[in-house]
Amino acid sequence: KQKLQTGMYTSTWEALHTMASQQGWRAFFPMGGVSIQMIRDIPYAMVTLLSYEYLRDTFIHNHHQNNTHHPHNNPVWKDMVVGATAGGIGSYVTNPMDVIKTRLQTDPQRYKGQIKTCFAMTLEEGGPMAFLRGSIPRLLHKIPANGCFFLFYEFFRRVLRVEEERVQVRK
Repeated sequence: KQKLQTGMYTSTWEALHTMASQQGWRAFFPMGGVSIQMIRDIPYAMVTLLSYEYLRDTFIHNHHQNNTHHPHNNPVWKDMVVGATAGGIGSYVTNPMDVIKTRLQTDPQRYKGQIKTCFAMTLEEGGPMAFLRGSIPRLLHKIPANGCFFLFYEFFRRVLRVEEERVQVRK
C-alpha cells in the first residue's frame, strides 16, 4: 500500500505482480509490518475503550443517576467529548509503540526488523522523549476521529436499544 501510494507502481496489479515476482510472499509481510501494527493497535484499542467506559460511567452515567435522568437523554456533545478524551489518552499512551512501528516500517533494514533493536537505537538517539515524537500530529488526528466514532457508537446503541436490552436480560 505504501509503495503504491508513493507512486512506485501505477496500479495495484503492477504492484502485486512486481512485488511477488521479485520478493515472493515476504514482500506482502515485511519485517516490522503486521506484527508491529498489532503491538501498537491492540494496546491502543484497549486503553481507548477502557478509558471511554470509565469516563462515560463517571461523567455521564453517574451524573444521570444522581439527577434521575436516563443516560440515553444526555446531550450528544458529552459522548463526543468523552470519546475524544479517551482517544487522546489511548493515542498518547501508545505513541511509543507508534514511533517503533513507523521506524520499522520505513527503514526495516536499519533495525534488522527487530523491535528490540529499534527501541534501543531510538532511545540512544533521542532519549525517552524520542518516543513521543509525532504525538501532536497523531493527537490532532485521533482526538476528533474518536470523538466522532464514539458519538456514532452511542447513537447506534440508542437506536438499537442496546442498553435497554442488556438491562432487561439481567432482570
